[in-house]
Amino acid sequence: MFGALTDPRVEDHLIAEEGEIVVDEVRRHFLAFVSPTLIILLGLAVAALSFTVPIDFASIPLGIGAAIALFGVYRALFVHMDRFVITNMRVFRIHGIFTQHKATMPMARILDISVHKPLMGRIFRYGHFVFESAAQDQGLRDIRYVGRPDERDLTIQTVIQRSGLRSAITSLNSRDEDEDEEILDGDDLVTGSSSDIDADLDIDSEADTNFESEEELRAEHQPRFSAGTGQYPAVRTGVGPNVDTEEWNTMEFNTGHGFSDSEEFRIGSASPALNDPVSMAASAWEMRWPERDRMQTATELMRAHRFLIDSLDEKLRPLGLTYARYEALLLLFFDQRGALPLVELTDQLQVDTSSSFSTVRWLEDNDLLERALEPGDDGEVFAEITPKGRALTDRASQIVADARFGLDTMSDAECRQLTNLLARQRRIRD
Repeated sequence: MFGALTDPRVEDHLIAEEGEIVVDEVRRHFLAFVSPTLIILLGLAVAALSFTVPIDFASIPLGIGAAIALFGVYRALFVHMDRFVITNMRVFRIHGIFTQHKATMPMARILDISVHKPLMGRIFRYGHFVFESAAQDQGLRDIRYVGRPDERDLTIQTVIQRSGLRSAITSLNSRDEDEDEEILDGDDLVTGSSSDIDADLDIDSEADTNFESEEELRAEHQPRFSAGTGQYPAVRTGVGPNVDTEEWNTMEFNTGHGFSDSEEFRIGSASPALNDPVSMAASAWEMRWPERDRMQTATELMRAHRFLIDSLDEKLRPLGLTYARYEALLLLFFDQRGALPLVELTDQLQVDTSSSFSTVRWLEDNDLLERALEPGDDGEVFAEITPKGRALTDRASQIVADARFGLDTMSDAECRQLTNLLARQRRIRD
């Protein structure tokens, strides 16, 4: 019982099954004990007065001194029990003697750390941490009397960088400048001149997108219309407004080769626009706000993403896998060592830490991967694929390939074009 009142037992608060380890356990600087020490000395001084007063009244200063000294001991023990802990996943603070309080902050939520070193702090090497984050009201905003503050700050920054959680935040002005540069260097949008149409037809024939009838050929010669103005032009899919029941889905891409600046690929016939909920939503959007085309594109992408995940989950269900679990196995399968640090695996999966650890735990429970700790004081936790995991990954890959990754309605050329467009958008954001 007494040991529980003098030791905060930091190890009991670690998530051991997820590979969490202590990087640094910060105790309060010795100057934090100055005030409790002075209180204890004051209590002893008051108790010493019992020797200078008549014996009948000696118990009064003795009792008062003892009470003051006990309060000083309590304050010293309170400072001793206050611990600030840095792990490979988070930071947390434990304090309290009889009632223990704990405040936790994941590394991903740390926005900024301010280190304040007063004059005495510069002399005796201590400082005060001020955390700016969404958890600042949970007892982790101010951490006072931190010894060697510069080293502790560097430790936290190192853990954040290793975890891959420090993302670059771009201002709106920078984003506008990037968009302007992209527009200047991007696709040259066609407006429907006869020479451009002839060139497009030649390229379309090379891409195996032959028209099936003269009616389609005449429809393709109709002038396209632009939805944008000024320096932000936009080409809508399909022919002119005289075709109101069905529209061609086209994709224009800057090819970068010598014989044409851009190619526009016809990727098939869409459902009638009047019956398409996404087109209806885009039309309603356009009546109120700008960027109708980007709204429709983003909505189609998100719907297609959900459809692909559901479709591939259904294909992998007989193996007991989901696509998220299969993707984690595939990353380990492709690695030369068959192992990756957990933080790197989380970063490559582009999911939050809790989802990644849940996936890893399931795969580990089913003997598809193993977790190992790299030797050393600050060793990282690795996830390593097992032979059983390799065999299952091979079977799952064949199933996914047979299902054509859920993209069986698209040709190989269309897949390549879509990949290039999405990759360009992703690289801008990376």
